[in-house]
Amino acid sequence: MKQAIFSILTVFLLIQCTPMKLSVSDDLKSDHDEYSVKGRQGILIKQKLSFGDYRTTHVKRSWTKGHSSRTGLGSYDQQQQWVNLISMEYVNKKQTVNFNLTDGRQTSEVYCVSKFQSEDLQIGRRENSIFNIAMDIAGFASHSSSLYYVQMFMGESGTPWQLVLDNQASQAAPKKYMGIIARSRSEYYTLVPVTKLEKNGKSGNTLLGSVGFEMRDPQGRTVAAVSMIDNGMVFLRKTSAEERFILANVCAALLLQEEIG
Repeated sequence: MKQAIFSILTVFLLIQCTPMKLSVSDDLKSDHDEYSVKGRQGILIKQKLSFGDYRTTHVKRSWTKGHSSRTGLGSYDQQQQWVNLISMEYVNKKQTVNFNLTDGRQTSEVYCVSKFQSEDLQIGRRENSIFNIAMDIAGFASHSSSLYYVQMFMGESGTPWQLVLDNQASQAAPKKYMGIIARSRSEYYTLVPVTKLEKNGKSGNTLLGSVGFEMRDPQGRTVAAVSMIDNGMVFLRKTSAEERFILANVCAALLLQEEIG
């Protein structure tokens, strides 16, 4: 009982003090850059989102009218394996967004869909589908209707990084849940909800589920984090420019999720 009261008081004091920050893992705190997000508060589709050197060049509510040969509806990758298909039903419900991200040197094309159903990720039923990878690595639930699904094409690569996040599970059981970001069984990150805020070096748990996410590599090291509080913040570990760009795309897709639908 005393512990519960202490936790509530801690959160109350944190809320009263501003500004608050996402409390990230120690391995990320020791070597990272952090960026305030611009363009998210009150964002409308087609407005620009930016943090640090990263910015969207367009945000469009479509998976089917892109300026490139990619449609986001599904295609064969470089190994001639089927990449997950998104039905027109989701597009017609305006539950999709397509955007490009750049850091001035690298570019990406990203497709997002909200309120996705897990059954739709099993199309093709190939061993290396994102659904099967998520099941093996993160213990992903076999049935869900609250998924956020993202395909991220980096440069000219025909094989996308894919993200799967169960919004309901990440809020209901944030300390147990893991989402997945993967391009193959050996190339992946886990997506872990963050439930702590900090002020002046002191942290406390929230009472309302997760307030952001950390991304961890296969060795369990935290390499990035994104805060959903207010305008948002992005934390990137000082790794290679290529890896940071992948992680920046993940952060941008998570920050834009609330603007879909």
